[in-house]
Amino acid sequence: MKTTLVNYCLAFMVLFGTFSCSEDEAPLETPNETSVADEILRLVNEHRQGQGLPVLEKSSTADQLAIEHSRYMIAQGEISHDNRDAKFDELKDKENARGFGENVAFGQSSAQSVMTAWLNSSGHRANIEGNYTHIGIGAVTDENGRYYYTQIFYR
Repeated sequence: MKTTLVNYCLAFMVLFGTFSCSEDEAPLETPNETSVADEILRLVNEHRQGQGLPVLEKSSTADQLAIEHSRYMIAQGEISHDNRDAKFDELKDKENARGFGENVAFGQSSAQSVMTAWLNSSGHRANIEGNYTHIGIGAVTDENGRYYYTQIFYR
């Protein structure tokens, strides 16, 4: 009987520890934001392949920087390329990056609509088609459900 009770207690502690998390562990993105970012990645690589360019590899470091920048733009209430050098410096330090590009956007309601906007802009298109090997994407919604987007490219 004592052995069974001890086994139940141990099992409970293992399950509790497995499924609990602290309050300060906020997810980087909500599931919908993640699916939008994944769709942007798919569209970028589909476009690059159509241009005869190699696909870009998703980078967790660049993803984190892109998500943080989208959150920064939400806090500022406007899109910007603020702190561009700091982002590039972090990629140089962590990923040995030698080149950097960044696209930002606001308000488009879908991956397709933001990609269409970027591809219709020569500067944004140049980044999408640029000499890069990796990409990070942040598609984050504000309190009103409006998207702020950041793409970070590096090689």
